[in-house]
Amino acid sequence: MSVLQLFSPFAGRALPLTASPDPVFAGGLIGDGLAIDPEVGELRAPCAGIVASLQASGHALTIRSDTGAEILLHIGVDTVNLGGAGFRPLVREGQHVATGEWLIDFDLPAMRPKVASMVSMMVVANGEAFGVASVVTDRPVGFGDPIMTVAAVGDTVGISANSSEAAEFSLPLKIAHGLHARPAAQFANAAKAHAGAVHVTANGKTANGKSVVALMGLGTRFGDILNIRVEGPGADATVDTLLDLVLSGLGDPIADGPAPEADVAALAARTSGDAPVKPFRPGTAVALRGRSAVAGLAAGRIVRRYHDARNLPRDGTGISIERDRLAAARARVLTRLSEETEGPRAAVAAAHREIVDDPALVEAAEADIAAGRSAEWAWNTACLAQADMLAGLADARMAERAADMRDVAGQVVAALAGRDAVSGLADLPAGSLVLSDEILPSETTGLTPGHIGAILMRDGGPTSHAAIIAAGLGIPTIVALGPEADRIPDGAEVVVDAGLGTVTVYPTEAELAAARSRIAGDAGRKASQRANAQAECRLADGTRVEVFANLGRVGEGALAVAEGAEGCGLLRSEFLFLDRTSAPSEDEQLAQYQAIADELGGRPLIIRTLDVGGDKPLSYLPLPKEENPFLGLRGIRVGLIRPELLRTQLRAILRVKPYGVARIMVPMVASVTEMITVRTMVEEERLRLGRVEPIQLGAMIEIPAAAVAARQLAEVCDFFSIGTNDLTQYALAMDRGNPAVAAGVDALHPGVLGLIRLACEGAGAHGRVVAVCGGAASDPSAAPILVGLGVRELSAAPAAIPEIKAALAAFTVNQCQALAERAVQAQGAAEVRALAGASA
Repeated sequence: MSVLQLFSPFAGRALPLTASPDPVFAGGLIGDGLAIDPEVGELRAPCAGIVASLQASGHALTIRSDTGAEILLHIGVDTVNLGGAGFRPLVREGQHVATGEWLIDFDLPAMRPKVASMVSMMVVANGEAFGVASVVTDRPVGFGDPIMTVAAVGDTVGISANSSEAAEFSLPLKIAHGLHARPAAQFANAAKAHAGAVHVTANGKTANGKSVVALMGLGTRFGDILNIRVEGPGADATVDTLLDLVLSGLGDPIADGPAPEADVAALAARTSGDAPVKPFRPGTAVALRGRSAVAGLAAGRIVRRYHDARNLPRDGTGISIERDRLAAARARVLTRLSEETEGPRAAVAAAHREIVDDPALVEAAEADIAAGRSAEWAWNTACLAQADMLAGLADARMAERAADMRDVAGQVVAALAGRDAVSGLADLPAGSLVLSDEILPSETTGLTPGHIGAILMRDGGPTSHAAIIAAGLGIPTIVALGPEADRIPDGAEVVVDAGLGTVTVYPTEAELAAARSRIAGDAGRKASQRANAQAECRLADGTRVEVFANLGRVGEGALAVAEGAEGCGLLRSEFLFLDRTSAPSEDEQLAQYQAIADELGGRPLIIRTLDVGGDKPLSYLPLPKEENPFLGLRGIRVGLIRPELLRTQLRAILRVKPYGVARIMVPMVASVTEMITVRTMVEEERLRLGRVEPIQLGAMIEIPAAAVAARQLAEVCDFFSIGTNDLTQYALAMDRGNPAVAAGVDALHPGVLGLIRLACEGAGAHGRVVAVCGGAASDPSAAPILVGLGVRELSAAPAAIPEIKAALAAFTVNQCQALAERAVQAQGAAEVRALAGASA
């Protein structure tokens, strides 16, 4: 029996294969082996051999060793969705490589935020002939460390069968990335159940259908014709099984586009409202206008994702009947969620299972049922009560938690009606132009930059949580299109100019050609902007304006730096405090803050202290229920009534090295007294830690009173950062989460701009820098106006940074000031946006 010694292809931490986040690998469907969480973006050869296959996207390759063992090396989970971005293969198929030879270079920091996980796998793909004899796991490993041995256990099972029985079929492959590891494993494992031979032919090459490596080696892509031939007894039944698998996508989303024209009846059935709407008909161009949320261009076909409008029955048909109905519906949803074990949605499904089984929700629903309500009414009421408590902050992760409650409410109500819930946007074909009444943040789970072509919403506002997430992903987004959007059918071809907020339905060929030309030019312009984004941001006259990034968790800093961020202007520290039964310790917080500081490479890191409140409860932070949580215990008010929580966080921030990198930012400041209290705490903790160096302490300007009193606040602050999302909704008395008014929540309203100017004037009297970290900072058209008002730092979504830098480079400070003056004097936000567009 020959034994092959394999050496570590990565530098990182070795893990059991069962620890892989990808259930296909963890379940051993591809083969036995191990997982490694890499710390360096290099893949090296674990043994000598031939490169048997190299995936076109560069995320995986297979080495056939000199002994015949086929070793599959797969970098990360769902990295095939990156389309090759960040991968640089250094070898080619058929090349002989030596042990330790550098195979693939990959940009690890840039990839981590874009994929489900960078945990990578090394498995034996031809398990019929070779088995794993030993592995080394649960410890750090370096390149070349002995990590696994493979022993030959027999020859590969013969492909041919002594039978004249055979069956075959041909069909196009309708999955976006072809037969990469996961779908290949699905196919091969089904084929192995057949005793005879299974051959797959594509692109003039034929492969053993029972071999993952051979299938991957076909190099298939979307639309390739697969010819599948099955030989031996039971061939017909096996053909049926394989046909069903291929038609279902082999575990990947089907990427077949929608039909050009929608069925009118189906459209009417999906559209909310009492009466069916009349869809726009092909042949006549129709222009709709909404509100720009994320600028950008797109052209393609519409994919409708409307949520059902439900009139839930209030009264039940009997307590025992309704309880049984609810229990059965919950069980049905739990069963379905338990089946979602693949890819990034697995984590969402796990969270949803916890909500469905939450005893407090069940108890609340059953109490309503006991009072005579229906199961639908009771469950929906219980879930939405919790969702209302969580909603309200322009923070993607928290908003997703509120949306998770609404999603689970809908899933169980759908089950009570015999329907299934819809999947997320990440499951749609690449390039989809999504139209919905309003996108829930949780529907963006697993979404990566570039996957969705555009998001169009009938309702919603530009500072809604979904719009914030879209901005972070760089997805062109239009909101508040109004009821006419209901008339856009599935599959309708459209041209989207999200900067102008326009959608052209059924454009002419000339309009389509012009749009595609602009999109190509836009892509070139963005590439040029990204190429220049690492330079300092300066106006045309040399005036310095810093452009920072808003971050939410470890792993995002490197991506932001790659986009040109000069630091982090807002770290939402809430990510550390969620999904826990107790508050994170000082050391836990320090480890996370330090990791982000290290990603930023010495650039400034401004950490906002915990911003939760009565509307966003933590299990270990009991706060009273409030009639209007937006006007209650939020932001620093919570820290001041729970000083031990605030002091722990302050100490962790004070310990971040090197000193001077980290700064402290206080949310929802309303008075000078609050800032004095916090500064006293900071100084006390600094002295206790023995830190000699001072630390900068700033206030967020989110309350109109703080803007008006900025001159006094500036006496006790080192800097200001304006949260335009909250400042706008408080100034205009409009809840950005309320569809009825959200479209009017625009930070470029002259009244809001006047408050920003007051804050800048007050800060200027004491030489303080003013930043903007709200949604307006990610709007390139708003940037010159903000600079003209006195802002000298913008903290934006990373994807927006290159364009913001380029936009500002075209203005002098005098031009910015003149534009800002005209904006403050304008009649409304629409006029301000017109001014901004004319000056661009």
